[in-house]
Amino acid sequence: MPFTESLSNHLSVEAVKNVTSWLNESKYAQYRDELVSMIEAEKWQELEDAFFKVIEFGTAGRRGTTGIGSNRINRVTIGESAKSLCDYARSFDESAPGKGIVIACDTRLSSPELSKYTAQVCAATGFKTYIFDDFRSTPELSFAVRHLGAAAGIVISASHNPPVDNGFKAYWSDGAQLVAPHDKGVLAVAAEITEIEVVDYDQAINNGQIVVLGKEVDDSYIAAIVDQAEGTERDLSIVYSPLHGAGQTNVLPSLRAAGFKNISLVEPQMVPDGNFPTVEGGKPNPEEKKANALAVAQLLSEGADIAITNDPDADRVGVMVRQGDEVVYLSGNQAAVLATDYSLMKLQAKGILTPRHYIAKTIVTTNMLGALAHFYNVTMYTNMLVGFKYIGELILKKENTDEIFVTGSEESFGLLKGDYARDKDGATGALPLAEYAAELKVQGKTLYDRLLELYIQHGLYVERLDNVYFTGARGFSAMQAVMNELRTTPPKRVGEHVVTAILDYQVLERRDLSTGDVTPIDCAKGNVIMLEFDGDSRRQLTIRPSGTEPKLKFYIQWFETVVKTDNIRQQYADVETQLVALSKTLESMLLK
Repeated sequence: MPFTESLSNHLSVEAVKNVTSWLNESKYAQYRDELVSMIEAEKWQELEDAFFKVIEFGTAGRRGTTGIGSNRINRVTIGESAKSLCDYARSFDESAPGKGIVIACDTRLSSPELSKYTAQVCAATGFKTYIFDDFRSTPELSFAVRHLGAAAGIVISASHNPPVDNGFKAYWSDGAQLVAPHDKGVLAVAAEITEIEVVDYDQAINNGQIVVLGKEVDDSYIAAIVDQAEGTERDLSIVYSPLHGAGQTNVLPSLRAAGFKNISLVEPQMVPDGNFPTVEGGKPNPEEKKANALAVAQLLSEGADIAITNDPDADRVGVMVRQGDEVVYLSGNQAAVLATDYSLMKLQAKGILTPRHYIAKTIVTTNMLGALAHFYNVTMYTNMLVGFKYIGELILKKENTDEIFVTGSEESFGLLKGDYARDKDGATGALPLAEYAAELKVQGKTLYDRLLELYIQHGLYVERLDNVYFTGARGFSAMQAVMNELRTTPPKRVGEHVVTAILDYQVLERRDLSTGDVTPIDCAKGNVIMLEFDGDSRRQLTIRPSGTEPKLKFYIQWFETVVKTDNIRQQYADVETQLVALSKTLESMLLK
């Protein structure tokens, strides 16, 4: 076969295998000429990175750089994902094709093309296919699957990633993202696909195979969000930006429909644009301060109360609070605490709060939610890996019980209030925080003032996230080596703090390092290691490879008793400084 020797001399075994498939199998034919050109040009490193593995289902589906390759997002990886999801759904429910599949996309550069192609593939499998008439938020897709009684759903989005990226998020009939065994099941079906058939898009619309969705679903979705409103105060000035994304289809109309009228828009960022031209670095992630620069500048110049931003598919929400002449950027954990406190407080005030009500969080989300659950005497579920899909799975399991879902939270700026959807929603993240801010304003307080009160009441909970980046095939191997090292020889001490337990979520065991006692962990399996420090389960450092990006994530959750209530901001800052040192010390130990 042509190129065999050259490929073997320059690429890994797995990359050679994948390149060979792309050269010879018919489903890759549209990319063959481009691939041959890359080989002839000897772009070995580029080929290795693009082919060293088959892009996998991570925390939120398949996500990565667009382009040619088995480890890239393109018509083949999207098409086989769509076809395999349909085939897999049919294997579970023979009536699935009639129930249909719903497709949405965000404002990314390749999203309109890839979502339309996805619809053509799904219709070709015999599925009734619903597709939105334009970009929509990811949580509206989650709602629409349930609203239409569909068998599955797909979102074409790479969330907050850079402009060159895109992705494929798969949803099951409950409106939640795929969890085990469905995620691996779909990939197994995809591996067996040899042809990807499509229908003519316009013809499929004419004959009813493809149905275009619009206002009817939008109106029902917005109504479901507004139904989560609790308060009546609306005297609040809000600066809003979707960061060029889909938030203008869910967050903005929801706030307006709920009665918030004083909303000032960051006009340059209301333009849908997958280049994200006004966002520094082109990475529209509300977690990062620089992404919120225009909103914050407008917040200060107008003297508004809060600013709200979203990522491109509008499932995340960022909230900034004007505190006099400065701005406080609420972390995802802090926003979760405030939204949950408000929601539980309102239920308590109505006299209907019971231990049957429950809140949910992932293992890396602030432990302060546990303190709130104890204070309000509600149930908290926290035995879930990173990814809101596990919270969606929990809600499904509780559907036929007497338990009542209140809020779900994850540290990465993800919130959901109410079970109308089964994914995090920037709209019901924004709504309770806006309502709380309006009520606090009447008392002469801000959201940040209330957060400090909660720290005084429950103790100081401080969180931090650090990323250690790895690139390409070599980086992937190095990342796995680090995780293996942690499992076999965990550190006994990190800086001044003693490691007293290690939790390995791959084998679901917690090992007490002082006694040697091993106890089971009730959770799904995952490539996650958690270290506990100083004999306090509220002092944790969790290490996991990202499910969608080439990096290790260090999540720190830390508890300290409040020393002086009149100087709590300084104590918080001091703890933050300690956590920076803790993270850097561990990084240097692992990467030595």
